[in-house]
Amino acid sequence: MSRKGRTSDAAEILRRRYVGEDPERKAAVEAARVHAEVARAIYELRTDAELTQQELAELVGTTQSVISRLEDEEYEGHSVSMLNRIAKVLNRRIAVLVTAEDPAGGTIRYAFQLVLQDLRRSRGLTIDRLAQRTGINREELVAAERSPGYRPTPLTLHKLSEFYGLPERKLAALAGAFRDVPQEVVQSASRFAAQSESFARLTDEERAALDQFIQVLKAEQ
Repeated sequence: MSRKGRTSDAAEILRRRYVGEDPERKAAVEAARVHAEVARAIYELRTDAELTQQELAELVGTTQSVISRLEDEEYEGHSVSMLNRIAKVLNRRIAVLVTAEDPAGGTIRYAFQLVLQDLRRSRGLTIDRLAQRTGINREELVAAERSPGYRPTPLTLHKLSEFYGLPERKLAALAGAFRDVPQEVVQSASRFAAQSESFARLTDEERAALDQFIQVLKAEQ
């Protein structure tokens, strides 16, 4: 049997098995990804502002149940107008970013976003408090955690590596600064991304996954 086209990447294996080349399934997976990202963004905007769902609802002029639905990754009723309303009351703005598809690089950068989010959450920090502690611009931190196509500046990467005690080169590799990423890091990033969740506090399983991934990043190559 030919071994051509085989892969050891868990995420890719699942994609091939359950999605394949079916256009409808691909569209459904992409839609689910977008819903999850929007829900995560709303949740983190609210929690960064230290607001309850009820408090945000009152600011926006809606109900707590609406905010709860918007933070549900399976909810399909997100609208640009509602997102703009939420962003406006929190002194933020909506930006749209379109990037070329890059499955391997996408997994690495997604792991970079998740590891930054989980490291911050593991220390009980909001975006604003992290900005104060590191001296990094708030908007820069938000983009680093939430914008798939964003590339942090070398200074930002340096400050983050110092604050979290991570090797700067590996952090830069995760951020997409260069293509030469150790295979062990690529595989570990894929496993970490598959095990991580972006809502609420870190669970014991998430913390274990984060600790394991951090050990891979700190390991000498």
